[in-house]
Amino acid sequence: MKYFLSIIILFSSVFAFSQEVKKTIGKTTSQDLGIYDTDLLSASFHKSRREALRKLMPDSSVAVFFASPIRNRSNDVDFEYHQDPNFYYLTGLNEPHAVVLIYKEEQMINGVNTKEVIFVRKRNPSREKWDGKRLGVDGTKSQLGFENVYSNSEFKKMDVQIDGMNYIYFIADKKDTRNTNSKSDLFDLKQQFLEKSTVKNGSKYLTRWMGMLREIKTKEELVLMRKAIDITCKAQIELMKKLNPKMAEYQSEALVEFHFKNEGAEYTGFPTIHGSGENSCIFHYVSNRKPMKSEDLLVSDIGAEYHGYTADVTRTIPVD
Repeated sequence: MKYFLSIIILFSSVFAFSQEVKKTIGKTTSQDLGIYDTDLLSASFHKSRREALRKLMPDSSVAVFFASPIRNRSNDVDFEYHQDPNFYYLTGLNEPHAVVLIYKEEQMINGVNTKEVIFVRKRNPSREKWDGKRLGVDGTKSQLGFENVYSNSEFKKMDVQIDGMNYIYFIADKKDTRNTNSKSDLFDLKQQFLEKSTVKNGSKYLTRWMGMLREIKTKEELVLMRKAIDITCKAQIELMKKLNPKMAEYQSEALVEFHFKNEGAEYTGFPTIHGSGENSCIFHYVSNRKPMKSEDLLVSDIGAEYHGYTADVTRTIPVD
């Protein structure tokens, strides 16, 4: 009977979620679209970064950026999604299966004069009840400030002015995860892009330009960097207070990563390195399984990532 009731409750919840998603399709409030943080970089920030890139590009050129692939962990379980940093810097979109084109000059695309166009996933109530809410076309317009937004399924048939450019810049990641049930996932977007273009330039210049832009931080970025650093330093202090020889390395790791999450960090910026004793001499030791002893030193190399910006703070601490 309990099992039967649980099934009823589960399906009732799923139905309610589907109805909620259907109601919010076309609306643009941030919480309806699953955006709860109030201190994210603004749409105007990302727009200014696209404009800064445009100034570095030569005449009659286009820069093409793809979202990061979904990485498979094993079987039907994927790693937690992490957006390509350059793509996020230019768009603010934290979703897969997307592509943005940034033109030096205005182009006629789908009857509209524009210098940029982005293709994103459609909203899909059936998938959103499993994987979380999507921005979709309308949400990308309202939340991220893009004027020309289309579904990624439209990329193949749309004339997006690629092959007519004198210079085409893009960075290709070959390690894609393909959704065989889709014709508009990242794998397909890249194949369709290559079909539309005669590749004239690869990643060298684009990588250089993005490095030039990103090494100079704006005021908005510095706020997020300081937040990430503050979370990380406080985690080191909590570790110093509570570390003792009865712990294993993974328990010391749990202390700092609990603090990261408790303070709102989305991820660790890199796998936590907690090596004690002989493991303290391994530069990128990440298994963190050894029981610690009273005379050990623990190397704690950690960093919290907050809204796309990460700290990196290393301390060596006596276990006792």
